Amino acid sequence: MRCMQFPAFALCSLLAAQAPPEPKTVPEATGHTATSRAADVESFCEALRKLPHSARLAVRVAGKTTQDRSQLLVKVALRLADVKRVRALVIGNIHAGEVEGKEALQLLLREFANGEHEDLLQRCEIWFLPIYNVDGNEAVGPKNRPGQNGPEITGQRANAKGLDLNRDFVKLDAPETRTLVGLFAEIDPHLFVDLHTTNGSFHGYHLTYAPSLSPNVDPEVARLSRAMLDAATVAMKDQHKFATFDYGNFETHDWDGGGAPESPQGVRGWYSYDHRARYGVNYFGLRNRIGILSEAYSYCDFATRIAATRAFVLCLLDGLARSADQVLGTCAAADRRLVKPAQPVSFGFDTTYGEVEKLPVLVGEADRIEATGEGTHRFVRKGDGVPETMPVCRSFRAQKQLALPQAWAIAEPTPEVVERLRRHGIQFQQLDAGRSVIAERFAVTAKRKPKRPYQGHQELMLDGQWQPSAPVELGKGAIVITARQPLARLAAQLLEPQSEDSLSSWNFFESQTADFYPVLRLVE
Repeated sequence: MRCMQFPAFALCSLLAAQAPPEPKTVPEATGHTATSRAADVESFCEALRKLPHSARLAVRVAGKTTQDRSQLLVKVALRLADVKRVRALVIGNIHAGEVEGKEALQLLLREFANGEHEDLLQRCEIWFLPIYNVDGNEAVGPKNRPGQNGPEITGQRANAKGLDLNRDFVKLDAPETRTLVGLFAEIDPHLFVDLHTTNGSFHGYHLTYAPSLSPNVDPEVARLSRAMLDAATVAMKDQHKFATFDYGNFETHDWDGGGAPESPQGVRGWYSYDHRARYGVNYFGLRNRIGILSEAYSYCDFATRIAATRAFVLCLLDGLARSADQVLGTCAAADRRLVKPAQPVSFGFDTTYGEVEKLPVLVGEADRIEATGEGTHRFVRKGDGVPETMPVCRSFRAQKQLALPQAWAIAEPTPEVVERLRRHGIQFQQLDAGRSVIAERFAVTAKRKPKRPYQGHQELMLDGQWQPSAPVELGKGAIVITARQPLARLAAQLLEPQSEDSLSSWNFFESQTADFYPVLRLVE
């Protein structure tokens, strides 16, 4: 029997006709007028299994939300032996009205399933969690993101309990946060990227960003984070034609050309947001790893925001792969400096803005478009902005420092405190017999609380002073938390009475805080 012969062009056409169509995201299928629901993302991931390199993707449920919805997690990796790889975890939709993150991550998953970006996978293992706040994502409505330049219908900012999940990283009240902190322990990513959409000030950038802004991040990790962002800024401009800069807003402060701003009046400048550990990226930096906040510009159109977010994630991953050995070494060294400190490690508090820089900032404009029907007005980016040199505050500094002790001790730990420490991954020992220790105690002279609750709590701030060290008897059941552990910086954040965002701030020690704070600092 004679084999049939086909012209080359005919064979290509036949193979193309047999290939399954690529899955489309909801924005692609709707001309960028709509965004994905949870079922859409699940169907999209299922459809990726038909693509030629889908074996590089592994899909599982990371955890369940307040309303028992699944948080879908996708791992992307090659099966390589004897290769040290860096790990990255990227999440979208922690604020479920900020929707381009989940769409950008789906585009990247499709590209990986088609065999693209193999060079990244030679040095990286990547986890994508496209919809972090699934309950918020499903609570759709036309008024959830007023002012945003599309789509008209999005999810809500908070989760089903009304909690802002990006304020929950110390108290861990939400099941979503507990799942994510569990992933930090399980995966131990060297890079964590949290995808958002900014709003507020009219600027000229397609996307703004921030590293962990806590003043207690290991200095070498902080330097590497800044270097990665500087490289991503160049790549975003040269390779993708997107303008990026540090996250901030236009505000006015007194400023004399040096030092830190004191009061909200006077000189107009560009100021970053917050240093406290309740924010996911700030929290993550205290784990001796690199945290990056991404904020697509709300007044760009939806398609542009998706494209800018996709490009930014790709630039960060490319930088991670290129500097894999440096990242591995820097993070491991930061751990070692705490486990076996060659010199004292300090915990900083009484935090204010850091160095004031004079830099050009793109000042933008936007047109206000009135809504029809049930929607709200929206703003549309107008032009590329005009550079204006002004004070820029994009970092924070601690004005006071306190050397870490040998350990901390809690004489009568409550179950809630023990549970939170375990979930955070803090190492501690529970005593099975009494022990005498030399400890410092913090004498409380005043307690300050706001009149209104915030995120289900009334934040507590303490005034007081440290007493000279003295013998203290710890009974059976007391816990001792060593400061010679990789998460010592995080432990200090959670336990120190002068910490600006601690377990005490969220009322976990309040019932035990009378004349003295219940956490002791062990000096021997």
